[in-house]
Amino acid sequence: MKNRNSILLPAMLAGLLAGPAAAVTIHFDYSYDGGFFSGSNLSRRTTLDAAGQYFSALLQDSLAAIDSNGSNQFTAVFSRPDSGATANLASFDVTADTLTVFVGGRDLGGNSLGLGGPGGYSISGTQSFLNQAAYRGESGAQTNPPTDFATWGGSISFDADSAWYFDSDPASTESFSGFDFYSVALHELGHVLGIGTANSWSRWLQGGKFTGLESKLVNGGQDVLLSADAAHWQSGQTSTINGLGSYQAAMTPNIAAGTRKNFTDLDLAALSDIGWEVAATTPARQVPLPEPAYWLFAMGLAAIGQRLLGRDAAPLPG
Repeated sequence: MKNRNSILLPAMLAGLLAGPAAAVTIHFDYSYDGGFFSGSNLSRRTTLDAAGQYFSALLQDSLAAIDSNGSNQFTAVFSRPDSGATANLASFDVTADTLTVFVGGRDLGGNSLGLGGPGGYSISGTQSFLNQAAYRGESGAQTNPPTDFATWGGSISFDADSAWYFDSDPASTESFSGFDFYSVALHELGHVLGIGTANSWSRWLQGGKFTGLESKLVNGGQDVLLSADAAHWQSGQTSTINGLGSYQAAMTPNIAAGTRKNFTDLDLAALSDIGWEVAATTPARQVPLPEPAYWLFAMGLAAIGQRLLGRDAAPLPG
């Protein structure tokens, strides 16, 4: 018996761990690069790889492979990073425990630094293939409402005209000018992983607040206020890092020039609420930022250097 489904996920747009070995690999695909990462810009991939490795050191899920073969066919649907046009890749395969993320750059216009989110898909074949490829072995992604998130990956576009700072060693804390590419990459990967985009994120939305249990736990037992798009924390939201300090959360909608925003305990809790199995220990590469006084200065730069972090428009179904 054959089943055919067309599903569109809501979309938008090497750390070492003193714990379990990394289970999820993020593979960046530069097929739709637009020249942003190519030629003399190859060193930019180092910073992007560091952001991918940060999540690889955290995510402990076991994801089933997607193996198109014969009558079992999977088509990936996503926004091309270089143009924003919809791409449909037939006979698409993804290795087990891997997410494929298409990356590139283009002029995003306005104040946007990046746009990212998970891809959609169309699929045909047997029911077992549907369950494996569409849900990647995550049974909670099949419930209503879903309690888990399953994706093959997605796409991220970075603004080609922004004044970027590319840090070959994100563990460093030196001062810099420009917009921190590492921070933006973490943020957009957060959207690819379902923050603000997954159905299992939406199940926790209530009256402009996020009510996820893990997120509330690290937010003093309180619901977390959201921005107007319900895909980001409210601007100015802070949290701890490894239980210490007070830092701007990575998944707020904006960033100032000359600042870094690491994933905080609140951002990580959101991944858990979505359904990801997040390692208990934060990767060593996540270095706490300077003390809160620095953030007061950073926010003072907002008038001259504030830019937006966004989510990509949903790709059309294949």
